Amino acid sequence: MMLRLSSFSVLLLLVMMACQNLVAEIDPSKLPPIDRKLVVNGYLSPQDTVLAVSVSSSQTVLGDIVTDSVNTVREATVRIASEGKTVTLVFDPALRVYTADVRQLPVLVGKTYTLQVGAPGFETVSSSCTIPANIPVSELRLDSSQSYVGPGLAPIWQYNVRAIWQDPAGQTNYYRVAGYGECLNWPPRFPEAHIDTTGSKVLMRGLIGFGRQDQYISDQNQDGQLLLSVRGDVPLNFDYSYYDSTRQRTYAGSYAFSKPLTIRVSVLQVDENYFTYHRARQQQRQSQNNPFAEPVLMPTNIQGGLGCFGAYNRSTLVKIVK
Repeated sequence: MMLRLSSFSVLLLLVMMACQNLVAEIDPSKLPPIDRKLVVNGYLSPQDTVLAVSVSSSQTVLGDIVTDSVNTVREATVRIASEGKTVTLVFDPALRVYTADVRQLPVLVGKTYTLQVGAPGFETVSSSCTIPANIPVSELRLDSSQSYVGPGLAPIWQYNVRAIWQDPAGQTNYYRVAGYGECLNWPPRFPEAHIDTTGSKVLMRGLIGFGRQDQYISDQNQDGQLLLSVRGDVPLNFDYSYYDSTRQRTYAGSYAFSKPLTIRVSVLQVDENYFTYHRARQQQRQSQNNPFAEPVLMPTNIQGGLGCFGAYNRSTLVKIVK
């Protein structure tokens, strides 16, 4: 028995040594140089009040790992133009993005906007996008169920919602579905405390989960049809945050929602740039912890750089549950 264990240990050691011999270190000086590129992300919508574009630098394979704040490019020149009018965006150090008032360059349906970004030490990059039309949400289909948690306790209501809208015929369309629920409720002072009814109610909100991939929809094979989104689940607990002037303290956390419950669901008609980029990002996030997943190539429409400059138009429908 001792001989068998010893032989197995020797065999395992040989295999490990063989695996180590398969790994060869390469002198970094022999690798082709890879220049850093500008990474630009910006999205235009007629519903927005601010033009916003983020600018950072790509991370090379070799070299020290840096944080996102270090990657932010703070000395860029960012311009957006349309039909002969140009606006220059200014860097906001608090948000770490370049912004401008949308009144300087209104975002209008059917108009094409061109983005140009330059920064010291980087190649100047450019991109363009066209604002899609607004597709109204026709209906919100709400379903509910009750769950009993124990004797003497009130049942818990669970809600899910689907959006319905008419797809325009004869053209390729891309969509994203998103939404949230909100209510007014008395929050607990501390996580272990009961609801405090001595103060005023605060606004609570919870994101509706439509699924990472399923929230993105195209009209492929269903052109001109009435489209139905996947089921969106309303969370049982909503987030809250408020400042108590008496105790001079900010309270934040999550707590069960209360009725009346307001459900807001938006259908965004997005351009192809927005659609392909965000779907790829979700695929990449889902495969991060899977060693057997195939790598996801990130698309880009930034000429000379990386990232996405896209457009969307949002339509929202509200349903109140009493």
